[in-house]
Amino acid sequence: MFRIGRILGWLTDALAFAGCVAVVLMMLHITVDVALRWIGHPIPATVTIVPHYYMLPIIFFPLALTERNDAHITVEILVQWLGKSWQRILAVLIWLVSVAVFGILFYQTWLDALDKMRIGTFMMEVDWKIPIWASYFFLPVGFGLAILVLIYRIVVVVTRRKSGLGETQHQAFQDHAAD
Repeated sequence: MFRIGRILGWLTDALAFAGCVAVVLMMLHITVDVALRWIGHPIPATVTIVPHYYMLPIIFFPLALTERNDAHITVEILVQWLGKSWQRILAVLIWLVSVAVFGILFYQTWLDALDKMRIGTFMMEVDWKIPIWASYFFLPVGFGLAILVLIYRIVVVVTRRKSGLGETQHQAFQDHAAD
């Protein structure tokens, strides 16, 4: 079980790193485009490439990392007064709801990506045919890994095993011996 967590942790880090690489590439691309635009020769298709091939991985690849580190926005006004056991129960219930929501998003975006691939979706820009169908796969990849991380966390908390994810926050669920 611990080894599965380590693999998921590595995949989560790798996808988050890919999102960081997309940020750097986007900044370089836009900077070069602006510089070349200034002298009258902008990079063709920047307006198409940036939102499809840079922004999507920047947004969706770190989802699993955010889930792993429990870094989503939360309001814990009442939960903080509950005992650790009740906090665990509520966490598992919330994670199950999250799995369901991410599952629906994964399923629909996967179907959309397959459909876009099948028809070969592209955009035209300055007489250039730019294929964008591949960018539709960034969404189900991000949602899918987030689902795997959530399922792993549920199993770890329910079975009270040591997690191999390498979480950085919300360690209360790691201290099973505390109660």
